[in-house]
Amino acid sequence: MSYLSKRYLSHLVSCLWFLASSPQVFSAEPLPLSSSYWNDPAFLKSFNGSYRIEARIEPSVSTAERGLLVEIGELMAGGKRDAALAKLTSSPLTEKSPALTFNLGNLHFESGETKKAIEAYTTALKDYPSFRRAHRNLALAHIRESDLAKALTHLTEAIRLGDSEGSTYGLLGYCRLVRKEWASALQSYRLAQITEPGVPEWKAGIAQCLQNLDAKQEAAALLDEVIRQRPSESSYTVLQANIFLELDQPGSAAKALELPFRLGKLDPDPTLLLADLHLRADRKTAAENAIAAAFSTEAKPGTQSIIRLIATASRHSDWLLVKDLLEKAGEDDSRELRLARAGYLIDSGEDAAAGASLLKKLTEEDPTDGKALLALANHLVSTAQPDSAELLFERASIDPATSYEAHIGLARLHVSQSRYADAVKAIDVALALRPSDTLNTYREALLSTLEASQ
Repeated sequence: MSYLSKRYLSHLVSCLWFLASSPQVFSAEPLPLSSSYWNDPAFLKSFNGSYRIEARIEPSVSTAERGLLVEIGELMAGGKRDAALAKLTSSPLTEKSPALTFNLGNLHFESGETKKAIEAYTTALKDYPSFRRAHRNLALAHIRESDLAKALTHLTEAIRLGDSEGSTYGLLGYCRLVRKEWASALQSYRLAQITEPGVPEWKAGIAQCLQNLDAKQEAAALLDEVIRQRPSESSYTVLQANIFLELDQPGSAAKALELPFRLGKLDPDPTLLLADLHLRADRKTAAENAIAAAFSTEAKPGTQSIIRLIATASRHSDWLLVKDLLEKAGEDDSRELRLARAGYLIDSGEDAAAGASLLKKLTEEDPTDGKALLALANHLVSTAQPDSAELLFERASIDPATSYEAHIGLARLHVSQSRYADAVKAIDVALALRPSDTLNTYREALLSTLEASQ
């Protein structure tokens, strides 16, 4: 092989290392329904409207029942909800009247007695199954109890019975969103916007659907509107930052998080995300400020946030910061942090033997843990133990979470041993798992090298 080919192949091996170690986009779960929604004027208007009788789709009301409802309405208008609840509960009419039982459920719901509200709405529906408002309000109660499967059933039935309220469609969208039914959720949210265009929850829901339907630019732009409406709720900013990261715009992600951070509205985990973004952009002082803020509150960052930042600091060989983060993690003895400690001990040179010993212990505790196997294999490569490393790479390749990195490791190892045919096979598997132009270029160079060596 010519000197030029060797240099080119060496360069491509370093590209392989980058592919195997480059940071991943931070994924985000669907946002929970904002607590502000229950106080939103659109929701309150819709819910309070449910006290009105709609004769076409609900049980008839006798003269005596109507009189009681008038009395209840007067008490509520005077702010005497407890008295209204007591009067309705004690009336013998309530037990036999779906309409009165439904209103009893409303009063329980407004008082925060969600389970009692569910019981009342369910009773009303047993006596009158096509009671549209009871279906809708029962769904609201189930959502408050986080029982979205039951809520979805009753929201769908309410719509089938003719409900066209924006809140009904919006909450249907939310239930679909949590089930990751992105297209159906998007349709529901857009129907909600027709009658409730100003509700930020529906806009945020649409943004999350667009994010997962690969319309990320539109999603990020829509979240600008949501953030202007709810600047104090950092969850929307964090969602937007995640979308910017998926668009490979870390600068925009950091900018999105900076304002709530300065306002003191950012929770510890997204604060460490901001620190990570600053560190990746070589803004060390800004990163340190964010780290200090994340650990200064009673609530501490989660393990995954700490691990992510440790990985970035390790890529920058900032071993003082890595050590500080490990110390800040305290007594957390999770496998992820033990693995991070092992990596620090080896890569920083502080105590490579102790790090290797910890990795061996982790692989003995769980022989299927691809991350620990991969870390130990890489260490064995660096200490000239290729045969043992190859076995560990092969074991790590079985774990779906590390299969790609393991095959990249095998390819690098085979190239170092001039086993080019085996390296090509490993690259082919890696390409099937994660297509890449760089990897394709490397494969072509490997084939040329293989032909030249024969």
